[in-house]
Amino acid sequence: MRKRVPDKAQARSLILASEQEMIYLDTLTPTVEGASTIIRGIYENFRRLGEALLLLQGWEGDHEDSIQALTALQVKTNRPIYVLDNLRRLRHDINYMGYQPSADDLADVLSIKKECWKPVLEEVKKRV
Repeated sequence: MRKRVPDKAQARSLILASEQEMIYLDTLTPTVEGASTIIRGIYENFRRLGEALLLLQGWEGDHEDSIQALTALQVKTNRPIYVLDNLRRLRHDINYMGYQPSADDLADVLSIKKECWKPVLEEVKKRV
């Protein structure tokens, strides 16, 4: 990670973009054929929230740093917050290893979204 000037405006922009895209992803019918796209989209929206946190603190990092920023949040979710790192690894395998996600993978990611998205989003918004 490297130090940078905190940027509240960019953090707000990332949060808004994530919210809007997640709303769009909710309109897609979950199918095995579309699983890669849905999983990547959900991951990207969580990652952006982590990036927003880092920007607010005056840091710039990579995707792992963004997810670590989220897993460090003290937020109550119905699934452990560290499952976001599992999501990161699954997205990596899809993008770089040619992994084709199964219906179970998709169901798990949709469960992560259902249980973690709103609490994490609200906690990040409180900090802006």
